[in-house]
Amino acid sequence: MNSNLPASNKMKSSRKIEFKYSTIRKGLKKLRSLKSFLMYILPVSLILGFIFPQASESLNSFGISLIQLISFPAIPLVLAAVVLSTHSILTITRSKKSEFNFPRRLVLTILTLVIFVSLFALTLALYQKPGVLTPEGKLSIGRYMLDVADINLSLFSVDNGAIDNFKWFKDILPINIISDASNNKTLKVITGSCLLGWGLSLLSISKAQPLLSFIRSVYDVSLKVLDELLLIAPLVVICLIAGSFATISSEMIVALLNLTICMLLGSIAALGLSRLIYKRFTTQSERKQLPDNPADSVFLLGLSTGSSLACYPSIIRSMDTMGRDTNQSEVAASLSLLVSSMGNIIYNIIAIVFALNLFQVTLTPYKLLEVIVLGIVTGVSAAGLTGVSVVPTIALALTALVLPVPPVLVLLLAVDPILTLPRAATTAVLSMAICTICSEPKETIDLQMSLQNSDT
Repeated sequence: MNSNLPASNKMKSSRKIEFKYSTIRKGLKKLRSLKSFLMYILPVSLILGFIFPQASESLNSFGISLIQLISFPAIPLVLAAVVLSTHSILTITRSKKSEFNFPRRLVLTILTLVIFVSLFALTLALYQKPGVLTPEGKLSIGRYMLDVADINLSLFSVDNGAIDNFKWFKDILPINIISDASNNKTLKVITGSCLLGWGLSLLSISKAQPLLSFIRSVYDVSLKVLDELLLIAPLVVICLIAGSFATISSEMIVALLNLTICMLLGSIAALGLSRLIYKRFTTQSERKQLPDNPADSVFLLGLSTGSSLACYPSIIRSMDTMGRDTNQSEVAASLSLLVSSMGNIIYNIIAIVFALNLFQVTLTPYKLLEVIVLGIVTGVSAAGLTGVSVVPTIALALTALVLPVPPVLVLLLAVDPILTLPRAATTAVLSMAICTICSEPKETIDLQMSLQNSDT
């Protein structure tokens, strides 16, 4: 009997640890609500940054490190989802009439939203006029430029050699999926994942199953790890907001206020659009499955982490809870998060207008058309990038418009710690909207399959 005591004590101890972890986990999840963000996280962040300004730089660095940690499982998760979803869709037996319904609907939805948000961002920028500065604002920018005149701007240099008309085509063709992934060639990796899924769909089930099982395991593990890592999202936002006291001066915030307001208004508008789409493209029975509008939680998660990829599990979970087809949701979420990057498109258009106003360039109709095209191209080219790494992609647009690259990018970098969060939230919440429009209820797909089988 005494020999059983150590074993029973160990079981009790493990249960206590499990209970404590479960309690902590529930508490951290509650902090991801909008109420907790406004009442606790935001005030604590501001107070911490105000009281300990000397530690702000370290806090900012720590917050960026945490974002990198969260992004680690997000990329293999999404890429595995692309492979599995492509394979599943291509292997589903459907009639020729309905075979391409989902891909066609997905492409049309993404294109429509890209055009809509681009026009909205341009309209917003024309109204708000970022880059049109007061004399005090010009003076603040001048002082700031003198302070950072000695920084290394080689990162922003652009090759002025011969223009390669097929560069865009080369950027989407995969070479080596491992090297492409390590070099942040997201578009190449996406294309390679689609090709892999297509190749698996051509094989027999017995031959494809081992690799599919492995990829499914990668997907499940990445999803679980990401879900657990998202518990630290409140800590991330505390570090980033508190850390911004070291990287952002009050003078620069005032000088670039219109730029900041434009991006924030764009994010709020994206949230409103996603909420409307959710109410329009869901049934009452589907909405009953969720206590609140899922667009709110996705937006807040993107705002907290600064990473749109981190919102992938939340989007898929919401779609599953509503009863939407998992394969379609995974494809729509993956492509919209990694390829369209609408938060980057909105930001880039606003930033380009900012640069044109800063150098007092006349905004003719042709110039505005250039702004839209360049904003979309550079926004898509930033697919998969997060945080400050998005900013240098605007150099392509600035070069095409014959504008000085380093001064503009230095100014954008000054306020980027603020703009990173709404940019990620915008991409995430519009991806949620795309999933809501494109994915079908599981019952509808099952009915189509039954009708197809009966016809056969």
